[in-house]
Amino acid sequence: MDNLFLSGCQLSITADSFNIEAPSRFAAYALRRCASELAASAKKLKRQRAIVSWPGCNRPYRIPVSILNEHFAMTRPQPQNGNYFLGADYLRITDFIKEKREQGLIVVITSMWDDVCLHTNDLLRPERANLMPHQWTGFNFRYLWRDSRDDYNQLIDRLIRDHHIPQYHYRMRRPDGRFAEYETDYYFVENYLNVPVRIGVSQVDNWELLPEPTPS
Repeated sequence: MDNLFLSGCQLSITADSFNIEAPSRFAAYALRRCASELAASAKKLKRQRAIVSWPGCNRPYRIPVSILNEHFAMTRPQPQNGNYFLGADYLRITDFIKEKREQGLIVVITSMWDDVCLHTNDLLRPERANLMPHQWTGFNFRYLWRDSRDDYNQLIDRLIRDHHIPQYHYRMRRPDGRFAEYETDYYFVENYLNVPVRIGVSQVDNWELLPEPTPS
């Protein structure tokens, strides 16, 4: 298995299982798609199964070694269509980014592994997000979802299922701590410079500040 897929994972072995704790729900999902490789690793370790979990999960993926004998595929390849970028190469994605900038739209590319920002264009201005565009590269978005985890979890679940989410409404903290609501079109890309990512495309003015949420 490519070491990329185990990057950031915690590995351990018990009496009957090879255990992988992925850094996020999406990372666990991606590992599940490599079920045969995980089962083969468990078999080499003379264990009965591989178990993939992630922080906070209560139903980990259990992958028995027996799937190697049954030639069982945990997932099937997803069909191509015009709404998302499964199988897209770097040049196609670059053309998409340029096209959206020419249309006056913000483009943000975020790693699905760890929620680190990999790219923004110059239209993500401080009045919307509190930082200059270049300051977002390398920024970890995960902390900004701290008061809207339901919105974040729904985003990840829908991207895994649908690969494209038009006009997704969500709430997020800004780096200055203020709470805001945004609308973004999201696209899932399996491989952008060897990293699975989500591409967010937004209208410059499609956001608003919100009052502080009422404590429950």
